[in-house]
Amino acid sequence: MLRSLSPAVIVAGATLFLFPAAGFAAPTCDSIETRKAVLDFIASDGSNRLANFAAKNNSASGKPKTASKSSKSKKPESETPFYELGQRFVTTGTTKDKLTVKCSGALSASVGDTKATKEIEFTVQQAKDGTLSVSVEPFQF
Repeated sequence: MLRSLSPAVIVAGATLFLFPAAGFAAPTCDSIETRKAVLDFIASDGSNRLANFAAKNNSASGKPKTASKSSKSKKPESETPFYELGQRFVTTGTTKDKLTVKCSGALSASVGDTKATKEIEFTVQQAKDGTLSVSVEPFQF
């Protein structure tokens, strides 16, 4: 039976078996790429309420401070937020095509000696070319 199949059919079948969905693995909540994308998304949000809360309650400077949105000057090291993701993320949903996953996990923002942690929910979508995009649900306090 194998002799009746052309080499092109065998190669195409092997390619689909070895490299499903154009060679890209489905996105996962806990991959290094997803973690980096979530941190990049959070760090680029200048009005991040979790970091603002930690900055406001930072006692390293001697008194609580409010985060200023209008200040464009570089923050001192003690006021720069440090973000950390929890060790474990949970998949809360997946689309049929497995290119979009909904996730949940912990995010911490540290400013000085104050650390604030919040459960976050986010969505990871993978385009046909393999690029990932992440959207994080707004924080609820």
